[in-house]
Amino acid sequence: MDPHYDTIGKTYSLTRTEDPRITQWLIKLLALEKGSSVIDIGAGTGNYSWALAKHGFNVSAVEPSQAMRQQAKPHTRLNWVASIAESLPFANDQFDGAIMTLALHHLKDWRQSISEALRVTGIGPFIIFAFDVNHKTKFWLFDYFPKLVEIDNARSPTMEDLTQFVTESLGATLKRISFPLPKDLIDHFSSADWAHPEAYLQKGFRRGISSFAKLDRQYLDQGLQNLRNDLETGRWHQKYGDLLNLEEYDQGYLFIRLCS
Repeated sequence: MDPHYDTIGKTYSLTRTEDPRITQWLIKLLALEKGSSVIDIGAGTGNYSWALAKHGFNVSAVEPSQAMRQQAKPHTRLNWVASIAESLPFANDQFDGAIMTLALHHLKDWRQSISEALRVTGIGPFIIFAFDVNHKTKFWLFDYFPKLVEIDNARSPTMEDLTQFVTESLGATLKRISFPLPKDLIDHFSSADWAHPEAYLQKGFRRGISSFAKLDRQYLDQGLQNLRNDLETGRWHQKYGDLLNLEEYDQGYLFIRLCS
């Protein structure tokens, strides 16, 4: 997992919370009875771990960053484990299912991490909420910060590579379900505020988006100034205003269901 979360993740919970629609999809795709054991790999501050625990699942949240774990909300059905995705300290077939929400692009070795998830769940299911990096590059935010594209491309497996590894190397099945982003998402990850461009001007908001921390200060300031100018002059609305007529926007985010 990306070690810089011990630095940038200290205020993560201020803008990142579980969105009920994402939670409902996780529950639907897990297709497990209440009381089942679920591992949340790369759990962050545990928003979705807590949500699943609230819905009656027994959850083990795996997260290497102490700064992230310290922000977690407690729940009697939620247990925290300080570990990395590439080496899970659990026995084979110990869990009934697994989830990973917006952590795939933070892994040092995504292949090993997926193998580990399927090992500890036996036949699965393993539900990943992630993004198609090739689709995501169409987002208007990248017009102001093109280097964000490079960051995502460097960290994220393509859907083609992921599918090939899962089906050919692991012999598992894979199903992809598109998740167009609602306009009123309350989990403010990088593309979630596609209809609220002014949000990206707020420093506190950007602290919940890891990619911004990888930009140098001068480059970041220039991009912010360009966005601010376009919003003030109405140029942003001229170029992208049609998006505001949508209630949801397909930005390449999707759920991936894996089973051995």
